[in-house]
Amino acid sequence: MTRDDVQSPETVESSDWLDARNSIAFNALRNALYHTSRRLTFERWSRWCNLAVLLLGAGAFADLSRRLEIDSFALISGFLTALIGGLQLVFDFAGKGRDHQALQRDYYHLLADNEAVPVANAADCAGWQSRLTRIAADEPPMLRALDAKAYNDALAGTRLYPEDQRVVIPWWHRILGQVWAYEGYDYRTRRELMEQGA
Repeated sequence: MTRDDVQSPETVESSDWLDARNSIAFNALRNALYHTSRRLTFERWSRWCNLAVLLLGAGAFADLSRRLEIDSFALISGFLTALIGGLQLVFDFAGKGRDHQALQRDYYHLLADNEAVPVANAADCAGWQSRLTRIAADEPPMLRALDAKAYNDALAGTRLYPEDQRVVIPWWHRILGQVWAYEGYDYRTRRELMEQGA
């Protein structure tokens, strides 16, 4: 073997680093997609609550100004206005949306930094993994059904892993995934379910 046959670590990315790099990129994308979904949900809830408060408040005020006595519509409308306004204050949908937007941005920045390095080495991968962990430290508790959906979306977007690695998400998890954590549920891949059925 001649000196020309040996390639320096700077010019060749070993399969170990490539696997680590792909895993980091996949997880950064998955987490960015998860936080995009959460941000959009909280922004949507905030807009609908704002609309409901405006409409119900205007209805209650109009009814009360027309009649100076309290009837059931004014009472119900006033109660709902106070309830929805209180929910917005307590749960702070807009603030949570901003939190998820910041996390989404951090994960996309990490993904961009990963893509900016043509040939990665151990130090690059360690730095990216460290940033991935630091960003995750700021995350609120994860909703597992949404994380499973983000995993499938990242799988489809990157094509780094075969299709049989998609996780199967029950239909009721898709419906309630924005509000229920499904902690402890064991999401299985298509491959695992096929092997189990064989």
